[in-house]
Order: sequence, then C-alpha cells, then structure tokens
Amino acid sequence: GGFGTLFSQVLAKSGVTVRGISRKGTPKPEATFSDYLSADPCAPNEEVITRVRSASVIVSCVPPGPCVRALEALAPYMSEGCLFLDVLSVKTEICNSYMALKDKYPHVELLSCHPMFAPAAGWDGQNTVMIEITGGSKSKAFTALVETWGSTCVDMASGEQHDRVTAAVQNATHSALIAFGLSLKKIGYDAEMAAKISTPPHRAMIGVIQRMASINEPDTYWDIQTENPHAEECWKAMEEAVNEIQTAVKSRDRDRFCQVIADFKTTLGADSQTCTSPY
Repeated sequence: GGFGTLFSQVLAKSGVTVRGISRKGTPKPEATFSDYLSADPCAPNEEVITRVRSASVIVSCVPPGPCVRALEALAPYMSEGCLFLDVLSVKTEICNSYMALKDKYPHVELLSCHPMFAPAAGWDGQNTVMIEITGGSKSKAFTALVETWGSTCVDMASGEQHDRVTAAVQNATHSALIAFGLSLKKIGYDAEMAAKISTPPHRAMIGVIQRMASINEPDTYWDIQTENPHAEECWKAMEEAVNEIQTAVKSRDRDRFCQVIADFKTTLGADSQTCTSPY
C-alpha cells in the first residue's frame, strides 16, 4: 500500500535493509524493498519466520484485525527488543489490543504510529503521532529517525486521547471539506469564472479539495469517517452548526450570526493573539 511503499523508500535512503512481506504478489513499482515475499504474515511459513527472526523493526501497514493477528502470529519468532508498529489512522481499538497483549509478549516493543498525512505528501514538514505501549531503545531510535525525515513527532498517552483529538483534526475537517466540494457540485459551480473572481478563503478551500482529488486516496478518508469512535459526534455537531447558522440568517439575527464568528477566538484559544492570516 501507500505507506508500505513510502516506508520502503525512506528507510532504504536511511541505509536500512527493507524486506517486504504481503499477500499481494508484487509491490508497487516505486517501492524500494531489498526483497519481497508473497506470503501471509498472519499464517507465517518458514520463509516468513526466517525474516521475522532477523528483523529489528516490523512495520505493519494493514487494517486493525490483520495487524493484531500478524502480531500474535509473529511475536513468538521476534528477537528480544524487536519493535512492532502500525500506521493506523484510528487508535483506540489497536492500542487496546496492544495493552491486552503486552504482558504476553514482554520481549517486543509496541509502538502505534500515525503519520498525519497521505503517503503522497511525504514526511517533510508533516506531523506524526507516536503512542508508546511498551517503549524502549528501538521505539526511541525509530522516532528519532522519523524526525530526520523532516517530520515532527508528537507523543500521545493513549489511543483514546488520539481519537478524541483527531476527531476534530481529521473527522470534522474532512467532512466539512467533502461537504463543501459536494455543495459546489449541487449548485452548478462555474470553476473558470469563480477562479477569476475568487477570494482568499475560497482559494484556500478549493486548493485543499483539489489536493484531495489529485491524491485520490478516498479510502483514507473513508476509514477515518467510519472507524473513529467520535465520528458520529462530529457529524451531529456539524449538522447542528449548519442549522444554527441557517436559523440566524433566515431570522435576520445579525447579533447571533456575528457572535458565532466572534466565538472562534475562544474556541481556538486565540483571545490574545493577533491574526496574521490573509484569509
């Protein structure tokens, strides 16, 4: 997949030997694995076991269910201090699974990693969340390595904390952008004419949905919207917000409308900050 390919590229450039294992027959052409084995890590054969025994780090780029099954299948063959990590976008379920298994596999370091960007964006200038379940020297070294790629690593205490924060950072943000793009389609958007008279806020939002379309990884957004345990709360809040604004406009309640915008400062913790954005 996208992150498996990205990891193969950056790890290889960092001088790390990267060996791929997947049920898929061949990797993407742009991947840079030193070798690639078509096999099921959840039901390891002797070739998989041999690779696992020699690995210092195992990066899982699969959904939560297969990720846990792979850990349970491979952990008995991992060396002392081997690091096992995932790159899932939603963390409560996987971190709870790790917590339930950590005492069973005390020789394995467990780290839940979330690169806060699509693989096509690359690491430089992006943020990465790190949740240590059972940390150690490999976890610290891996985090330091990610930062050499230009990413800022942010430690979080739990999967629950991660999912609560990303509900705002990802679920609310993505749903608002997707709804914005869909509304343009519904009102018969004239992209050519709009570009000629566009305002800074419009250009900013158009730029983001253009990027979403060009990267063309809708499954990433789908997984976040369907799997984050706080997604329903975000959708409900957005529906209520639209109704509240619409009610204020229809009733000509200028004071309420202006107060909604004024309250952004409190929400953003920006009461004493000077806004320098052109938007």
